[in-house]
Amino acid sequence: MHNNCFPIQKQKQKQNHSQSQNSQSHNRKKWCTFTYIGKETSFITKIFKHANLQIAYRTNNTLRKHLSYSTTQQDKFTKSGIYKLTCTDCNKAYIGQTGRNFYTRYNEHKRAFRYNTLQSKFAIHLTEQGQTFGNIENTMEVLQFHKKGTHLNTIERFYIHKESMNNNHLNEEYTETTNQIFNTILERLQ
Repeated sequence: MHNNCFPIQKQKQKQNHSQSQNSQSHNRKKWCTFTYIGKETSFITKIFKHANLQIAYRTNNTLRKHLSYSTTQQDKFTKSGIYKLTCTDCNKAYIGQTGRNFYTRYNEHKRAFRYNTLQSKFAIHLTEQGQTFGNIENTMEVLQFHKKGTHLNTIERFYIHKESMNNNHLNEEYTETTNQIFNTILERLQ
């Protein structure tokens, strides 16, 4: 058909906006994300794949998390793990562990010193030598952060063994002088 020498095209039928959304949503795939933690995640996601869902994995261990600087500096004495108490006068050291925070354990040693009880070998040493109990920053050193558990005993024994190499420790119950595993670790660390 021509009208004034111009071709007339048939007009396309306008699609209803709601009809186009329905057709797009019908073709759109649904996605689920899972934090990958190991075999368990794979097992669970197989169940969802049968439900016609697309699976994506994510991790909490991201580069951004490692590179970002936290403006809230957490005090190291609010954590738990292995600590070293050093006598400020003679440099003898006591290695200990705590599943609670380091402040609590430090205060227990200080209380044992103040009331002259036999609950702390470090406090007994200070009392016998007539020395003073220093503040937490000068007396306590955090050797390793760790949560309470069976590994804590092994880590404590390692640091006691390391300190016993200097014959400068107050941990009397430690009598084992040779531990080949600890010696090998210490050689590799040097």
